Amino acid sequence: MTGALLILVIVLAAVAAYGFMRPTAPPVTYTPTSAEEKAFNEGSLTIYGVIDTTDFTGVIIPAFEKQYPWAKGKINYVGLSPSEISTRGLSEYKAGKVQADLLIDTLGSLTSALQGGAAAKYTSPMVSLMSYPEGTYDPNGLWTVGYGLPIVVAYNTKLVDPSKVPKTWDDLTDSYWKGKIALDDPKTLNVAGSVFAHLYPILGEAKWKTLMQGIAANNPVLTQSAGDSFTKVAQGEVYLATGLINDYLAGKKLTPPISVEIAWLQPATTLPIVTSLCTGAPHPSFAALFIEWFASGAGQYSIANTGRVPMHPAIAAGTILAGVLPPGISLAGVASNNPDYYANPATWASTYQSIFG
Repeated sequence: MTGALLILVIVLAAVAAYGFMRPTAPPVTYTPTSAEEKAFNEGSLTIYGVIDTTDFTGVIIPAFEKQYPWAKGKINYVGLSPSEISTRGLSEYKAGKVQADLLIDTLGSLTSALQGGAAAKYTSPMVSLMSYPEGTYDPNGLWTVGYGLPIVVAYNTKLVDPSKVPKTWDDLTDSYWKGKIALDDPKTLNVAGSVFAHLYPILGEAKWKTLMQGIAANNPVLTQSAGDSFTKVAQGEVYLATGLINDYLAGKKLTPPISVEIAWLQPATTLPIVTSLCTGAPHPSFAALFIEWFASGAGQYSIANTGRVPMHPAIAAGTILAGVLPPGISLAGVASNNPDYYANPATWASTYQSIFG
């Protein structure tokens, strides 16, 4: 017994000594590969975006970091208004002092930056992999998939007779709506301006002008934004307005919910919020990686988790638009059928000025 005990003690001592002397294993780290490696080596990413900062930093960035743990703390997000994003991106490019790597903005607002050379061409492979429809990306590569804001007509249910709820755009020329419609000023080329431009190639010039003049004859209240128009409907200052579905969805969550419902006038459209790689971006590979992730399933679901509508039709239908989008209705990128609208914004602004003042 004594001999066996002695042998056990010697063995245990040897094991302890070996364990003590053995080099400590290095900590496990995440090692990026392929496209990730280039992004990893660039070290950081700066985004100018129109998404609320709390939503972007509280929902979207954590979702990206979950897939790419090495990116934690390396994304600098600067929340700006649509006009500020384009102006700042373009001025930095012209000055040769580009700070942002990526812009996220409404397509109409971003047009001046795109035309001024501040956007680099980048063909996103995720477009084909996820089968995105035409109108959700630029075939020339200057902008690509982000998310959408479906455009609806909102009306106050306490003020509007059910028989008067519009079914077509022509219904807005009815004198019933005189002084009771709110539009975000069409010449700002945001929601109303974009959806009217979408109607142009469908109706043809003569019918389009008749429609515009008919709506203008009803003396619509012109606002600075679709959000302002929606607020006027919700508060009963006007009966009806062109607006965005996110305002409607947010209003329905209030206690008590707002007395507002929506009509989906055909053709149904969505305002594209797009991503664009900056010309001369300090971190182009990191920006490209984010663009791909934003358009992927994980990115699109993170958008839904902020209460916004994903650009991918199937993901949108299964999340935010479930039970909201009527069966059989599909959404087209607004003015995607009218390239001239984006190519010649000043001309369109001038046309709207002449009609609506």
